[in-house]
Amino acid sequence: MIRFDNLPPEVMQAMCTPMHLILPASPQHRTGALYLGSFSAILDPSLLATHHIQALVQVLDAPWLPSVEAHAAQGNKLECYRLDILDSTSADLRPHLETTVRWIDDRLRRGLNVLVHCQQGVSRSAAVVIAYLIYTHNMTYDSAFDLVKRKRACIKPNSGFVRCLQDWEKEWRLASQRPNIRRASTTPT
Repeated sequence: MIRFDNLPPEVMQAMCTPMHLILPASPQHRTGALYLGSFSAILDPSLLATHHIQALVQVLDAPWLPSVEAHAAQGNKLECYRLDILDSTSADLRPHLETTVRWIDDRLRRGLNVLVHCQQGVSRSAAVVIAYLIYTHNMTYDSAFDLVKRKRACIKPNSGFVRCLQDWEKEWRLASQRPNIRRASTTPT
């Protein structure tokens, strides 16, 4: 549970902002932009259209929430990947991380803008975006966290997700000699 007392103004503002740009599009590499946000972002079709969002990663635990079918009914063509997981310290993200970050990477490499969201854009979706940066940009957990925190000040993956990401980073680095892993040529800022 997120406590709202004693939050700095920049954190409160970030929580009230539906989504933030984490990685801009790269015309020279023909890649799309990566956004991180809350559920409120997908409820605003004009916001999605303004930012040319073409793919969603929904990290939720509520099957009753609108899915890509709801957006399609409004005339939006969105690709959607849904990861049903609780925002709980006992939830294990590891079995889902590689598949999820590869899905994101595939869409970005095709030039699509991707929004990763959960209910508040604080814990689950932030953890997925951090995993993406570790995987594709060879960042450490700490450097990926710092980058995402600079872009969306309200992020705070729960302690279970933090441990999971740190363990996953170590495992991934040990196995990083695997072929066909795309590495970014530069570290995002």
